[in-house]
Amino acid sequence: ILFLFVLLLSIAFSSNVSSQPSLKVGGLIPFSGRWGDSGRECAKGMLDAGRWINQRGGVFGRKLDIILIEDTSEPAETIAAYRKLNEADRIPLLYIYSAETGFALLPHIQFNRIPTFISSFPSHLPSQVKYPYVFSVTPTPHDLSKIAMKFISERSGIKWKKPKILFVGSPDPLGQYFLEETKEYAKELGLEIGPDIWIDGQAIEKLSLPFSTLSSFNPDFAYVSLTPREASQVFQEAKGLGLRTKWICSMRTYDEHLLAFDGVLGVQPISPFGEDIPGMINIREAHQKWHPYDTHTLSYIEGWVTIQVIAEGLGRSLPEQGFSRERVKSALETFKDFVIGGLVPPITITPDDHRPSVESRVFIIKEGKISRYTEFLSLGREKKGSTRSNPSVTGQKGRSGRTAF
Repeated sequence: ILFLFVLLLSIAFSSNVSSQPSLKVGGLIPFSGRWGDSGRECAKGMLDAGRWINQRGGVFGRKLDIILIEDTSEPAETIAAYRKLNEADRIPLLYIYSAETGFALLPHIQFNRIPTFISSFPSHLPSQVKYPYVFSVTPTPHDLSKIAMKFISERSGIKWKKPKILFVGSPDPLGQYFLEETKEYAKELGLEIGPDIWIDGQAIEKLSLPFSTLSSFNPDFAYVSLTPREASQVFQEAKGLGLRTKWICSMRTYDEHLLAFDGVLGVQPISPFGEDIPGMINIREAHQKWHPYDTHTLSYIEGWVTIQVIAEGLGRSLPEQGFSRERVKSALETFKDFVIGGLVPPITITPDDHRPSVESRVFIIKEGKISRYTEFLSLGREKKGSTRSNPSVTGQKGRSGRTAF
């Protein structure tokens, strides 16, 4: 009798979940090109997280329907995909992997008032005056680069001279916008800045890399902002130069593609796949159930976290009536030290600042694995009347906050 009672309850619950309209989330993600490797991994993480949530009752009984469209970087196709998600699917929330695509769609996002998560969004986009509908789950590239400069200043081990650093990246404008501010910050910290090295895709393909600048300046550190595959080729070619330069990578650069290069550092707010932390338990269980023989990268974790944050935001905005995009935006602005088991730093989003955090750890490749090198390093948020404006080191123990699914 008890078994039949439980069975009837489960059938009734399933019927109730299926009768509720789904919550649609749209996504534009590159599956090929420079960012194709990372984009595909991010998409897998998003879909697995959505499946995990739906198998546990969805978002307050409503199914999460994730609609992913390939971002080809072609303007006409991008607009067509956006219009489908906006007009046909009527999504309450959008996710865009490429910062370039997000920047191109900003006028449409603002006009249609769609809360939009942009991965690695440029630092000027969190401005609530101009861009009130833009969000992210990770710190801005500018904040992460400043954390790298602070780390070098305090932990380089160089006492007898100014640590020397130069920047290696793509000539793409969105890959350079934050550098001038970062360089000024680095100078204030006492670092010596060398000439920039810009490497385009053609140079990578032909292995015609401009290492003469690297050899002549002979920096102690080089901050790298390329794709993981591009960076691995650069590191491989630089091996024969006999330099003592330490490579430190941006969030977008640093993942499991670099495991062959021991000693490479990375400013990375996302946990590597398989790290022994509470947030990885559900991921490991889902991975073991659905595709136990697959391997994943940090981008997979980013996709999983993104859906967790989106689901929480949608759940907070669900009233008995009157669900709207504006309510979703307002709900996202209520996040306060929202914890996802250590997969990313605790997330705080306010109406005045849409940056989720200003913290990151530094990792190192050691014996073919991504290993933790520091605990969370924090820049602190600049606020009027606040005394916490200088960078500091913080851990995650003792943080208050809610835990995601």
